[in-house]
Amino acid sequence: MPSFQFKAVTSTGQIISNTLDAPSEAAASKELVQKGYRPISLKAVGGAKAASGAGASAGTGMSKEIALFKPKVKQDEIIMFTRQLVTLLRAGVPMLTALEALRDQSGKAFSPVVNRIYVDVMSGKSFSQALDQHPKVFSKLYVNSVKAGEMSGSLDLVLERMGMLIKHDAETKKKVKAAMQYPIMVTVAMTAAFIVVMTMVVPNFAKMFESLGMELPLPTKILLGLGSFMQKNLVILLGVIAVSAGAFISYIKTKKGRFWWDGFQMKIPLIGNLVLKSAMARFTRMFETLNRSGLPILQTLTTVSGAVGNVVVEKQIQQVALGVEKGEGISGSMKKSNLFPPMVNRMISIGEQSGSLDNMLANIADHYDLEVEYAIKALTGMIEPILTVVMGGAVAVLALGIMLPMWNMIGLVK
Repeated sequence: MPSFQFKAVTSTGQIISNTLDAPSEAAASKELVQKGYRPISLKAVGGAKAASGAGASAGTGMSKEIALFKPKVKQDEIIMFTRQLVTLLRAGVPMLTALEALRDQSGKAFSPVVNRIYVDVMSGKSFSQALDQHPKVFSKLYVNSVKAGEMSGSLDLVLERMGMLIKHDAETKKKVKAAMQYPIMVTVAMTAAFIVVMTMVVPNFAKMFESLGMELPLPTKILLGLGSFMQKNLVILLGVIAVSAGAFISYIKTKKGRFWWDGFQMKIPLIGNLVLKSAMARFTRMFETLNRSGLPILQTLTTVSGAVGNVVVEKQIQQVALGVEKGEGISGSMKKSNLFPPMVNRMISIGEQSGSLDNMLANIADHYDLEVEYAIKALTGMIEPILTVVMGGAVAVLALGIMLPMWNMIGLVK
């Protein structure tokens, strides 16, 4: 029988480490819970771990083969699949029958994935193992939640929470994107209009002013010089902009560049506060979902860190996990970081001490969801007047540069 090394918290708050024999990881976790322990980590000793790893590798190759030739599965399809599966399971429909029904109802992109899951489950794999073969469709957060639900016998509850979490996360992202659409569109339109004016309109005025041979005001000289430069070097300028944008995108895709960019976003005025609050909302919501599922704390923190969407926050969560492994507790580890707001530290500390960590995490997540909504409204409200001022300034500069010499011409005529 395989052996499992575990670290867990007893009912008195003491952290213990030991090994136990069990037929599977699920059985080992269940036995710890029955003894009144709260698992922190659970690792297979010897061949059991290697065997599970080999199985995962074989399945990953299959999922990559599927994902290579199929269109991307939409998040709405995953939400619908999760909700329908919950409904079928609660109605007493067996897992295989439910998957078969959902396979026939899925779209062209998602149907082959569900079919592969159906085949894997029919061949003897657990539902979570079948999901794990499709990392581009189901995140680690989703797979680990399902795994915890299978261990605790509450798969329908876990899937229900996961469906709500995915939907909530998608709605938050849509709100942020919608808030940024207006300023982006206005900025693009302003840039295009400026290029057209400077390369097509201003040069015509330059010819007219030169034919008159009059002394031009300084703003007009600057405007005409800039217009002439842009007209002669427009292709080069556009090339430089394109190359610079490509280099920037390539850089932030690297590990070092992504870390710098995620950290920089949190320092940008107006936007930084929104980015941090969004990260805190996602972190606490995902942490609460997995923790309620009964997943070991270390595995929960590791999974959440990779799904929070910001590598700077991810690194800090991983540091918290290391602190928990050393016995420092979640709030104690968080206090060492300047990233987590004091309110988060205090409420998690209260949750740990009172044994109501899940409820505290839910309260924190609800609070930051509201904060994100307020931040989005505030951002939208402040960007509009800022853009108006910038547009007014640009129009004023163009008008002065063109109108000043014309006023001088009228004065000379008089």
